[in-house]
Amino acid sequence: MKKRFKKIYVEITNICNLNCSFCSIDNKEKKEMSLDEFNLILKRIKPYTDYIYLHVKGEPLLHSKLDRILSMCDDTGMNVNITTNGTLLKDKFEVLNNHNCIRQINVSLHSENNKYNYFDEVFEICKKLSTKMYISYRLWTLDNYKLDKKSTEIVQKIISSYNLSTNIVEKLETDKSIKIFINTFVNKNNLFVWPNLRNNLNIDGKCYGLIDQLGILVDGTIVPCCLDSSGIINLGNIFNDELSDILKTKLVGEIIEGFKNNKSVCTLCKNCNFRERFGNDSN
Repeated sequence: MKKRFKKIYVEITNICNLNCSFCSIDNKEKKEMSLDEFNLILKRIKPYTDYIYLHVKGEPLLHSKLDRILSMCDDTGMNVNITTNGTLLKDKFEVLNNHNCIRQINVSLHSENNKYNYFDEVFEICKKLSTKMYISYRLWTLDNYKLDKKSTEIVQKIISSYNLSTNIVEKLETDKSIKIFINTFVNKNNLFVWPNLRNNLNIDGKCYGLIDQLGILVDGTIVPCCLDSSGIINLGNIFNDELSDILKTKLVGEIIEGFKNNKSVCTLCKNCNFRERFGNDSN
């Protein structure tokens, strides 16, 4: 029986319009994926998943052909999740609203952005989009899930914009995931350490990499998960290799068996603490 993934991450661009301190740094060439390249990816991953996540690094709403990319997803019946810093939601509203393939938009409210009226714009657009898709507001730079000064200010803006009742306001302080509006949620999580060969963590344990998910970088490099943004665990290239052949390789088999048995086969995986989030929303 053919392997099926819950989700496959596709980095349509690794270019971002922000430079947030918590984001990992890499030396990858900055570019966006061509339509022909994306079309080839869709054909090659369609037998393996129904869910594509336009996210690894970069800001997907920056892609110059986003409308065409979403149309291609419409045509292939692919369900799309988008992770964005939210700065371009107003400019891209019509594009996003015109496609039925979009299942969810994750908005990283913790992004370091000083744009005037930023939150008002985000909330205004997301209220409209929530009639067609899920909205997840992310606060992912917390310590022990506690709101700090910045996140408290953001939450106050959410409360004001959505005119939230007292019981929901109380949940925003205590719960990790809170529904605040139709199809709209606030998700809280802690700041994590991006996997890096120099982290010196030596962590073993289970992981969803290659079991529930895999990632495809903007240059076609296939990686076990969305956190290997530099392509250190290079499993092949989707533009040159059939996914069926890659999934049969010895390394892929060893990584999967390792995670099933609480072992990290790759050095990069030993230096990643993201698995501590298991059980939370990690889209």
